Amino acid sequence: MKTEILNLHDSRRLTRDSKMSEKKLVGRSVAIALGITCIILLAGIGGILAYYTMTINNKNTTYDSYASSHSHTNTEFNSLNTTYQDYAGSHAHSDSEYNSLSSQNTNLQNQIANLEAPNLVRINLGESDNRPWLGTPYLHIQSAITNVGTNTAFNCKLHVVLYQGATIAKDTYVLLGTISGGAGISTTNDVQYSGSALTGWTITPQWTS
Repeated sequence: MKTEILNLHDSRRLTRDSKMSEKKLVGRSVAIALGITCIILLAGIGGILAYYTMTINNKNTTYDSYASSHSHTNTEFNSLNTTYQDYAGSHAHSDSEYNSLSSQNTNLQNQIANLEAPNLVRINLGESDNRPWLGTPYLHIQSAITNVGTNTAFNCKLHVVLYQGATIAKDTYVLLGTISGGAGISTTNDVQYSGSALTGWTITPQWTS
């Protein structure tokens, strides 16, 4: 009976020791696993730090190279500034020079506008005061009208004024129509009047742009 009680007590102690040994083994395994994980993490962090360090060094090297190739000394800057000042001085103009250039430009623009504007020129092909024995007296007019401008002349006409001494015997117009730029027409007209013979007359071409 006493022997059985001792055996039971020994058996319980062995079981307790066995469980403690298992717990120690598990704790040791966890510690080893954590240690390995830490080593892996440290190795990864070390690799990342090495990569970024190398990248930063490369960028620093690139920047230094760029800065070196694009740097200028004070002498070079002074030389460039002198060149600029010389250029600005040789290309500077006073207000009077600008005004003169502006006036010349305006004159040229006006000349161009005058050349392009319609301009009628009349060539006298014949003018005679005719006084028939039984008819009405008249001024016979033969003209060649040319538009020497580029643009078209509208409402073209001849303004005819007949004089009998200081008296105006007739003031009238001969209508010609429209004449294109560079074109010309020929016209023959008889302008009747009354009274004594004419002492003079004027024939003036007129138009609108």
